[in-house]
Amino acid sequence: MSTSIIRNTTWAVDNAPPRLKLKVRTYRRARPRGLFLATELALLAAVALAAARSAEVLGMLLVIAASQVLFHLRDLDQSIADSKLPTFLAKTVECVGLGLLMGLALFSIFPMLSPGKAGVLAAALLAGLPPLVLRPVLKILVGRGKLQEGIWIVGTGELAGKLYDALIDSKSPCHARKTSPSDPIEFPHGTNGTSRVVDCEQLAQLAAHERISRVIVAERDAQRRTQVAAGLLDCRLRGVRVSDAVDFYEKLSGKIWLEGLHPQWLVYTDGFDRSRSTIYLKRCLDVVCSVVLIALTAPVLALIALAIKLNSKGPVLFRQVRVGLDGRPFVLYKFRSMREDAEAETGPAWACEQDGRITAAGKVLRKFRLDEIPQALNVLRGEMSFIGPRPERPFFVDMLQEHIPFYDLRHSVKPGITGWAQVAYPYGASIEDAYEKLQYDLYYAKHLSLECDAVILLKTLRIVLFGRGR
Repeated sequence: MSTSIIRNTTWAVDNAPPRLKLKVRTYRRARPRGLFLATELALLAAVALAAARSAEVLGMLLVIAASQVLFHLRDLDQSIADSKLPTFLAKTVECVGLGLLMGLALFSIFPMLSPGKAGVLAAALLAGLPPLVLRPVLKILVGRGKLQEGIWIVGTGELAGKLYDALIDSKSPCHARKTSPSDPIEFPHGTNGTSRVVDCEQLAQLAAHERISRVIVAERDAQRRTQVAAGLLDCRLRGVRVSDAVDFYEKLSGKIWLEGLHPQWLVYTDGFDRSRSTIYLKRCLDVVCSVVLIALTAPVLALIALAIKLNSKGPVLFRQVRVGLDGRPFVLYKFRSMREDAEAETGPAWACEQDGRITAAGKVLRKFRLDEIPQALNVLRGEMSFIGPRPERPFFVDMLQEHIPFYDLRHSVKPGITGWAQVAYPYGASIEDAYEKLQYDLYYAKHLSLECDAVILLKTLRIVLFGRGR
């Protein structure tokens, strides 16, 4: 999450012959999470003190705490200062509502915890106070340059500018306000936009003057990265943090920046761990979740099959070859949501919005992702995991490998019924969408863990309950 005022200039750093020129972009990143957390803790403490003598206080605290946890899961604590008002209000109401439902479910099991109707209502209203109160305050503080981290994005080529554009155009909570081409360009020390030559000591002094606390190196060429590192050594020794562009983008956006990815980063970065214990536990949970899914949906499976048969000709189940772990093909099962002859004339084609091939029953199945249920059979057979990248067809895999670098890396983990890309990005229907989703798939491959799977399951549940499928 960021608010940003662009400052764009070119400096040359007198590091070592030949002189190295750095293109610099200034990026301001708002950091309200600490204040948000402090407000939440203060609210919980105030409620506890105000009702310390009441047996109902625990129930109220549970409702409030559940809502606050959901705020963090929905990234409201990061996007509170720069999200659009309708999005902000929708997230707030959604989190408070889900927190209230969680509390009511708990009170039905443990009635002694219930604070009563008045207490539940009061808890829900109090739970919504932190974001509603903090939003205008944070907007004022960020607008005055407070709660911000000053960042330089540097490099010798165009990659620094591309990183800046990627950050401000990102759909994640870490986006910035982009200035228009007609906006005045500001330069340090009142210069008029001319190139400046400074040595390392001057560069460190300028960083101090501009209150720069972090430098992001966006450079593809390995030799130039070494030269840039030497030029930034003085800054580093003065306490300025230096980060790689891919690492920085990953932390802010929840995906790996494919534009700046290079083999050295993949080799030396942390993550991409495949411990036997994690794989074994994940497999056990896959089997349990698949059995539970089939058991819970068994009553409606027959109704779904009947609806498909009555709505259009063709089999109930749809079978199609997909690419799985290590590039091995397997047959995927789904409820059929398209006409039987959907690709008779066009050949392999991506599904898209308002797709005429989708049947009326198929639209409902896709909206609530009910068409995915038979993939539990693939999970039980070990061909898929409950969570992982979406398995793609061999035709599209061959095509995308030619257009998208590092595409094969998504096959380093088992494909899944749901996954990080599926919950974070709309249904893809183009090479550009596949490029974007690969960045999420690589993030999941790097951070594969049971904790990550739990977050994805919660987000998937929200999509299913509110009918936000493709």
